[in-house]
Amino acid sequence: MRILLSLSLGLLLFFYLAELLGQIYKFFNYALLGLILFISGLLIGFFGQNFLPGLNVLIAYFLIGAGLGLSVHHLLSRHFLFFETKEKEFILKHESVFVRILEILPGALTWLALTSPIWLSFTMPYAVAYLILIADIYWLLAGLRIGALIIIGYRKMESAKKQHWLKMLQTDFPQTWENYYHLILVPTYKEPPYILSSTFSGILNSTIPKDKILLAVGFEQRDDPQKIKQTQKNLNALKKKIAGVFTTVHPYDLPGEVPGQGSNKNWMIKNALTELKKRGIKEDRVFITTIDADFVLHPQFLAGALHKYLSLPDMEKDKRSFTGVFLYHNNYWQTPTPMRLMATGTSFWQLAEMVGSDKYINYSSMSISLKALLDIGLWIPDKVNDDSGFYWKAYYHFNGDYKVIPHFLPISADAVQDTTLFKTFQNQYLQIRRWAYGVEHIPFIVKEYFKKEIGFWDKTDKLLFKIWGDLKWGFLAIFVTFGGMLIPLVNPDFKSSVLSVNLPIVSSWILTIAFLGLFATIYVHEKTAPKRPAGWNIFARVWSYLQWLLIPIILITISALPAIDAQTSLMFGRKLEFRVTNKARLLEKA
Repeated sequence: MRILLSLSLGLLLFFYLAELLGQIYKFFNYALLGLILFISGLLIGFFGQNFLPGLNVLIAYFLIGAGLGLSVHHLLSRHFLFFETKEKEFILKHESVFVRILEILPGALTWLALTSPIWLSFTMPYAVAYLILIADIYWLLAGLRIGALIIIGYRKMESAKKQHWLKMLQTDFPQTWENYYHLILVPTYKEPPYILSSTFSGILNSTIPKDKILLAVGFEQRDDPQKIKQTQKNLNALKKKIAGVFTTVHPYDLPGEVPGQGSNKNWMIKNALTELKKRGIKEDRVFITTIDADFVLHPQFLAGALHKYLSLPDMEKDKRSFTGVFLYHNNYWQTPTPMRLMATGTSFWQLAEMVGSDKYINYSSMSISLKALLDIGLWIPDKVNDDSGFYWKAYYHFNGDYKVIPHFLPISADAVQDTTLFKTFQNQYLQIRRWAYGVEHIPFIVKEYFKKEIGFWDKTDKLLFKIWGDLKWGFLAIFVTFGGMLIPLVNPDFKSSVLSVNLPIVSSWILTIAFLGLFATIYVHEKTAPKRPAGWNIFARVWSYLQWLLIPIILITISALPAIDAQTSLMFGRKLEFRVTNKARLLEKA
């Protein structure tokens, strides 16, 4: 453990020292100094036992860490190590190789972390034990933090729901709010007409004047023709109630595209521009909201999003997107318990991130001005995860001056539900795997990191946030659950130590306290979830209160494992395709 601490101390201390050196000596290549420190550490490690007995190893690792700290900072801040021109030429010549390395990186880090209790226990079992305790404490602090943020987010949502946002628009922006049209994009593939009907009803129930609402529905060419025909028939009835309805059929397998929401929405926008021109509607007077085909908007949603947009300074508002709170309540009590827990966990984690992070990434739905959307260049068409990809594209396009602003009005969505129990579990697993496949954006993020002249600490913070988020998703729950069990199996000598006896006791206490954060989740769940069905028997009703006991199992089986699967697939070059999660409510009226 002392070795790891010495290495980490040297790395962090000299990484931050490098920032000072870089500010004072603008043209000093401190990566060379880093190389000298690194080599010195190696020499002291191998040959220093005679003149530094007992200390040579710690000093060696400190110098190695110091060398890495200086060199890494120089690489990240100045975009080269020793020879700027030659290094850039080399990277451009072998760009595809570097892209492939970056695709391998997330999965490699996850498997390195997952297997660390095995390969580290041979030589450093105590270091592994302390790492597990550190992970336990991190889990504790994260759980308590998320619990507090969920409470805060819930209060913000309840406060937002009580506001009359249309009246606030009329009062605060009397000269401008009516100039804006709301264009709502609904890409659809395989969702049955009755699912879409509830989505359209939610739009119609909006408090925004109906003559300011435009609806664009984007079908996929490979969808069921009968479904498309029936939906178009339903849309005909809407045309007389709102300002306009646009429908498109996105061709399959266009060059440079991955079939999915991103490429479909790009197709929809291109068509919408033509339709807007026909109606004489200017692009800078269109406010877009994208929703999934099963989303039901709160009546105040569109007004609240527009108010948030208009409230920002002119220099900011077209560099921001806006989001509401996601609640999976359309069919909540119909789904099996694990799916309910995943739906609640996803929803509340998103809510906590909205409140507590300045790095909240676009997810599923967003509102944005058409001007900003066109400026950014629409969605990335050849990636599976269009929402997170859009965030990084926008962030780099605006040179770091891009954020997602929450307005805390809710969207009600479907939890995973299919026609059979097996298909439901399968769909949930595959949905999480698709979300976790956001690691596909790592090559783009890193490439733009070195191209764009954005504030060093801001872009570095976001890059590390992305890498750490993907890493902990795949390994942390498994590591804290099973890591301590592996040490004595790999290294039997560890069994006789005091730490071996105390590790499971201390870990269990820390993790038990960590679950105090779960009470916040339960509290907000009971405040927000739909009422339990009146026809439930006593067993089903009692189980709905005890369902939280399954959380540890859920975190591993249908959260961590799909993430590992996604990262491993990318690591071995197996590209995933966009896969729509089947929507199958047991009752049309959910």
